[in-house]
Amino acid sequence: MPIRFDCKNSCIGQIEIDLGERNTFNIAEINELIKIFKRHLEEELDLKAILIKSSNKGFFATGPRIKDIAGLDKDGARYYITILNTMARHIVESPVPVVCVVNGFVSGIGLDIVSSCDFRLAAKTAVFADISSKYGILSSSYTALRLAFLIGVQKAQEMILSSKNYSAEDMYRFNYLTDLFGKNGIDKGTVDFLNTFKELSVDSLRLKKKFFVDLWNNYIKNNQFSVGEAFSELLANGKDWKISVNNFNDRIL
Repeated sequence: MPIRFDCKNSCIGQIEIDLGERNTFNIAEINELIKIFKRHLEEELDLKAILIKSSNKGFFATGPRIKDIAGLDKDGARYYITILNTMARHIVESPVPVVCVVNGFVSGIGLDIVSSCDFRLAAKTAVFADISSKYGILSSSYTALRLAFLIGVQKAQEMILSSKNYSAEDMYRFNYLTDLFGKNGIDKGTVDFLNTFKELSVDSLRLKKKFFVDLWNNYIKNNQFSVGEAFSELLANGKDWKISVNNFNDRIL
């Protein structure tokens, strides 16, 4: 399986992304991650935390590839945005804390995943970007709101509209990252961070996590806006989109 779930440690579950090359997510991979959260969180009642990591040192997660969504019609685009937001919601609303460890490049769906986690650990060599504007398409509304929630509207706007690359140190300064480690310290730092959960009460931890899920849902309720139709229009009629498909058919978002 390209996305694996392991729970050898009864307290800490681990999701490992192993999609090859640039760890590129498309619709199938999004659905696979959704299934993992739906299935295992119901079965593993002793879980106290979940770690999401990549087996690829150069790329945490990216995508989708333009050529894989270029043919979507309006209904297909609406479905794509729906499952993308569903994936992010499952991560955010996990009953236990979700920790990600980033050691490489993050863009596209990778940014959706990382932004949806409760805690974000990263190596100093990690790079973060929302490069959708380079391709004439939109970020998901869920991620735009999540970034605004985490780092403030001004920084979220800068990140989404500029399509610039941001270093791990930039993101730590924005209070996006929980902790930052040198190249040789990230494995130990991650283990130490996860060990803090092992001594906690499952019931207490899950009850407190629910408080923050409710806080986020209240934020969503009062800041709703739809991107589905706009995304569909760009796919069907957008001049920039058609140029992007022709010029960057073999590249990633």
